[in-house]
Amino acid sequence: MSPQETHVVQNAELSLLYERFAPALLASLCQQVTHRQDAEDLLLEVFLAALEYPALTALSADRQLAWLRRVARNKVIDHYRHTSIFTIQPLDQTPPSEDQRVTPERHAEDQETWAWLAQAIKQLPAEQRELLRLRYEKELRLTEIAILMEKPEGSVRKMLSRILRRLRTRYEQEEKRTPHA
Repeated sequence: MSPQETHVVQNAELSLLYERFAPALLASLCQQVTHRQDAEDLLLEVFLAALEYPALTALSADRQLAWLRRVARNKVIDHYRHTSIFTIQPLDQTPPSEDQRVTPERHAEDQETWAWLAQAIKQLPAEQRELLRLRYEKELRLTEIAILMEKPEGSVRKMLSRILRRLRTRYEQEEKRTPHA
């Protein structure tokens, strides 16, 4: 069998896997993440991983499902790791305090934090600022951003993660340098 014929057979087998297991995996992912869009994105990532693992089609159906569930579980873990690194909200919105009574001091601190963040974002390269704008201002999914930026989704995800990690590190360093009363 030629490499092209092998590829066609593998794609057909992967299509069957998708038809067989995608509904159950999506239902499980929807229970584990907040937004259906995120669950759909994770499901796509699971099957992209399956595409890169041709030996999957040689396994029994039970083993295939177990493998897909393990990959889905890891994708959910990565998703939460990514989203917990740093959450950006619109700069003009101060997050509410626990008891909804923001003291003037706390409000001033929050305003300083948002001002610092706005300044830090302005210092980023244009491509990184655009990525943040598309994700948090326009609220686009990473798949949509990847298409707009003409980059692989994995690259966009990694770039966003690195940007957020750098901003968090810079903020934490700034906090250590600035004494508080």
